[in-house]
Amino acid sequence: MQAAILKAPRDFIIEERAVPEIDPDEILIQTQVCGICTSELDMWEGKAAGLQFPLFIGHEVVGVVKKIGAKVSEFKEGDHVAVWTFGKGYAEHVAVKEEYAVKLSKATSFDQALGEPIACAVNGVRKANVQLNDSVCLVGCGFMGLIMLQIFKTAGAGMIIAVDTRESILALAKKLGTTHALHPKQVDVKQAVKDLTGGKGVDIGVEAAGIQETLDLTADLVRMEGKLEVFGFHQGGPRKVNWGYWNWMAFQIINGHVRSPRLYVEGMRIGLGLLEAKKLNMELLITHRFPLQEVNHGFEIAASKPENFVKGVITF
Repeated sequence: MQAAILKAPRDFIIEERAVPEIDPDEILIQTQVCGICTSELDMWEGKAAGLQFPLFIGHEVVGVVKKIGAKVSEFKEGDHVAVWTFGKGYAEHVAVKEEYAVKLSKATSFDQALGEPIACAVNGVRKANVQLNDSVCLVGCGFMGLIMLQIFKTAGAGMIIAVDTRESILALAKKLGTTHALHPKQVDVKQAVKDLTGGKGVDIGVEAAGIQETLDLTADLVRMEGKLEVFGFHQGGPRKVNWGYWNWMAFQIINGHVRSPRLYVEGMRIGLGLLEAKKLNMELLITHRFPLQEVNHGFEIAASKPENFVKGVITF
């Protein structure tokens, strides 16, 4: 099979590798799509600490079951599935445990059924424990923020405010149901949120960009005793927070991430159910597709984030 191996920073090489053998509790997937994840960009650029090349990455896999292990009971050959995997996703075949796969309707588009990022967004909303008519502000409303926006809406949130620096993202947020869209270079976001919330601030502020600037801004938008959720994937150096202010405001501070495989798969089942019930629109979010041979170009686009970019996937 062909697989993309990251040999050095910014240098994927396409190699011929053996198709993985499967254990009795595993299934072999013929990959159809693997999403390009923001968490992998620092690896691709060689910035992440402790990297040892070569790397065999890729974890947002959707495909078709080609072979099942002797103990597998829930799947059969030909089933369409989204899976949770530790890596090795930029390859024509992937082996995963049966319990890490979720079956899809054959009517569901492979490139929309990106179970792993959908699971992350679902679990982030679940951890925020949104209540009916809660006001929510998403600061950094890219691919993950746009999924969360829709799930917050489905979960019963009232006012949903999207904050981003790209006009195309804000336009898309409006299509997907945000009640307000704010560009921080065009309006005073802090004042605008105060005006929208009667001076209090939002019930739930979600930092979804993973940088110091958005972390600081989100803390300024949440009401006293409100929920401050750090959902962005923070890479690089340590962050600084105004702990005295956070303490005084009595924020409920939430880490939006999960690490348990069980919770990942649980979130996948919920999110893919919403997708197939037409309550989650992924069609508008998958904007760029690249064949495996163009994986380096795909990462270049994902890193530069041009105006019309939301999410790129590798196709097989």
